[in-house]
Amino acid sequence: MQHRAYSYASQDEFLEDVARLKHAVPYSRDIAPLGESIDIGGKTVKNRLLAQPIEGFDSSGNGAPSDRSIERYRNLANGGSGTIWMESISVNGQGRSCSRQMWINGETVKAFQALNDVIRQNGAPFVVAQLTHSGRYSNPDGKNLAICAVDNPMIPRENSHIITDDEIEQLKTDYVNSAILAQNAGFDAIDIRACHGYLLNELLSAYERPGMYGGGYENRTRLLKDIVRLVCEKVAIPVFVRLNVMDGLKYPYGWGTDMNDPLKQDISEPLKLAAELYALGVCVLNVSSGIGAVTPFMIRPYDRGGVVPPEHPLQGVERLLNSARTIKAEVPGLLVVASGFTWLRDYAPMVAAGGIKDGWFDFAGFGRQWIADADYANEILELGRIKKHCRTCGGCTALIKSGKEMRCVFADIVSR
Repeated sequence: MQHRAYSYASQDEFLEDVARLKHAVPYSRDIAPLGESIDIGGKTVKNRLLAQPIEGFDSSGNGAPSDRSIERYRNLANGGSGTIWMESISVNGQGRSCSRQMWINGETVKAFQALNDVIRQNGAPFVVAQLTHSGRYSNPDGKNLAICAVDNPMIPRENSHIITDDEIEQLKTDYVNSAILAQNAGFDAIDIRACHGYLLNELLSAYERPGMYGGGYENRTRLLKDIVRLVCEKVAIPVFVRLNVMDGLKYPYGWGTDMNDPLKQDISEPLKLAAELYALGVCVLNVSSGIGAVTPFMIRPYDRGGVVPPEHPLQGVERLLNSARTIKAEVPGLLVVASGFTWLRDYAPMVAAGGIKDGWFDFAGFGRQWIADADYANEILELGRIKKHCRTCGGCTALIKSGKEMRCVFADIVSR
């Protein structure tokens, strides 16, 4: 199937394309499963609709949420999402992707606590802190001081530095300290981010890195598992992971990717890692794919606004949903978040409900959609449809890549 912008005029037309897929996607006209509650770590999550993390790049210079940040999350909390998976929060100053990325530290922890108080006063969703190190995308002071796991000619960076094993040991301490601060700030759970080409994700494909963090599977997954183990020992709140299950980069630079075909998935190692993370105490896995600089269509199927994908957007949705399904089948005790719903527009509620009803995954994650319409969850649950669809034009992600404040470029236009 060739790439084509969304143009479905009827449900029958949409389902005809679904029938052409290799694995298909779930579908249910009954969307009641989206309103079902679920317990995590002794707390009740009110529904299965989850707002995915997207960086706003509007924090204060010290990494604290700004007034604009607080207003964004106030609106999102009022919009009815059962879970808000907050945008990336850096674990140290060097790992910030820009000077406006959030950063939790001793100076900013009270500001994050105040933000969580506002969120709970406006809808009371379950709130996840996404802890990250931006790796080769680190740019804390505008000098592109990339901190990389390996040399990667597919994503060249100026002023790059290969992180040493000794620096990695310090990084473990940064993650633990940040996790403790996040717990003190009132977050309900902590995510150790390992997706989209950032440092922990890049290490998963460090086939050619020497030493204890590169080469074979055990070494490449060592840092992520060590951090998870240490954080689980130090905090009482649940620990989650947002994990790439396919990068889409050619060997030896891609994780979860066939060695002979970068566009073909090999999920064997991600499946093994998912089971190991669950055994270490991870209770929720947020499944994603793709590297923004090379394979953005694997992260978020789109109509326009990036490289022209070598596939129909519906095939990208299919891959994301079936990856979630495969992990759920392999590790049934793990709660799984699926992605890729925004491109589906009118049919997103039915596909999401079908996946939950059929046991493919436990949560439906919406990213760009909540930027276009923070009330998307209330609209799905109360009206059975989304009133204002994201156009998947790439405008918001273009702002993010340039380090500008994130917003919907069509914010005042009601779209189909």
